[in-house]
Amino acid sequence: MKSTIFKTCVVGILCMLISAPVIAQEDELKKLAGFIDFGDLSATYGEPKISINIGGTLLQFVGVMSENSNPETSEIMSQLKGVRVFGYPIADDPSVAKEKFSEVKSTLKSKGWEPVVQVNEADEQVMIYMKMNGSNMEGMTVMTVDEEDVMFINIIGKLDPKQLGKVMDGLDVDIDGAIDLD
Repeated sequence: MKSTIFKTCVVGILCMLISAPVIAQEDELKKLAGFIDFGDLSATYGEPKISINIGGTLLQFVGVMSENSNPETSEIMSQLKGVRVFGYPIADDPSVAKEKFSEVKSTLKSKGWEPVVQVNEADEQVMIYMKMNGSNMEGMTVMTVDEEDVMFINIIGKLDPKQLGKVMDGLDVDIDGAIDLD
């Protein structure tokens, strides 16, 4: 019994120590102009089907690791502070996701984000916004919603819009392909 309590305490302490840098990193990202809060849809849809939350430390590590093989990607990655992706299947009740989509869109506009791409079809919406500071992008947000899925993507950090395709290739993201949550 004593051993079980001790093990439980050790595991709990280790979990807190491991999660503390992640929480601190998220708090640091929230202070940046390129960060956007998408809210939480877990109460309606459960845990996200896709959840990626990469902070500056890991991005810098990827940049260092790609220094010899791809110097351009390395340079771009070193300027990024975070990449966040959340995707939920919403086929059972798309109304909550569509409401959140509209709410985030309003927040982006009120915070000075510039709409770059807007697709408004009866069964699908796609929005791409950039947070600019002069000629530099401080953040980019991509949002898609249809009757089956909702996807929120936030890239945080200094990025030259001309190099966006290179970043997506460096992250192995196919921006021309469809993202399927099933």
